[in-house]
Amino acid sequence: MEEILNGKDQNLINLLNRVRGSVGRRGSGSKTIWSRKNDYGLGLYISANHVYNITGWNSRNAHFFNLSSENPGIFETSQIPPVNGSIALGHTLIADFPFIHFNISTGATNTTLLPAEDFYIGIIDNQRAEQSPLANYPELVKTSVPLQMYDPDNRTKANPTWNIAVAGEKVIAVGYPQDNANYPNGAVAYGKILSDTEATQTIQKLKIAGDTEGDIPYNSSAEFLIEAQAIAGMSGGGVFNADGQLLGIMVRASDKENAPKIIRAVKIAHIKSTMIEFYNSLPETDKSRIRPFISGEL
Repeated sequence: MEEILNGKDQNLINLLNRVRGSVGRRGSGSKTIWSRKNDYGLGLYISANHVYNITGWNSRNAHFFNLSSENPGIFETSQIPPVNGSIALGHTLIADFPFIHFNISTGATNTTLLPAEDFYIGIIDNQRAEQSPLANYPELVKTSVPLQMYDPDNRTKANPTWNIAVAGEKVIAVGYPQDNANYPNGAVAYGKILSDTEATQTIQKLKIAGDTEGDIPYNSSAEFLIEAQAIAGMSGGGVFNADGQLLGIMVRASDKENAPKIIRAVKIAHIKSTMIEFYNSLPETDKSRIRPFISGEL
């Protein structure tokens, strides 16, 4: 990330500054604030199920937490960039509340989970705590204070906050690798979105090269492929277009040395349609518990 911010491509610098405050650390992976367009102005974020660890969910069936009375929140390992825009995360933790996960296939594991199912939705409120050797947990979600975050162009309040991935366009992908020594302040990938035909052909090349991604068929309705290289830990990090709109989150990548370098990303359009389908399936009482947190993206 420092290389781009200290570089000479002003358009890329401006784009990175526009989006980087939306991407934070979540455990050994990343998470991306999709929107603050809800009744409380809190951060509606997306991350990958395998970042959360699917064994941590009580059920493989779609489920939501009633955040007005349940408290699944954590501080530990949860960070977003400081409000002042500093590139260093520092030692401040921010409350992270898993909110909704969707159906997960029986038998799927963290390593075999398909992109179409590899996402969940969470909430970030404005509770913060300093890192400590002692366990520290947030109180129930605080809805009285909107999330304060580094978002210089109000990307998370824009209309729209997201867009459709377009084949051939150049995109920027931001995440927090597990390699903190070489990437203490996050990493950036920059590349082209492949067309469906190119993606299918690339999957075949990956199979020939013996890369695991070659064994996973390309699902054009749920994902897109980026011609770029990711690093372990960037999963859950956001992929943005030149206007700073969120296109999806990273979930998988090729890793064989002789294989094509690609990143698989779940489309935000797929995530949103899955969320709305789940929401519409609920009784009105449950809808009223969820609606205030996702109202701006319904």
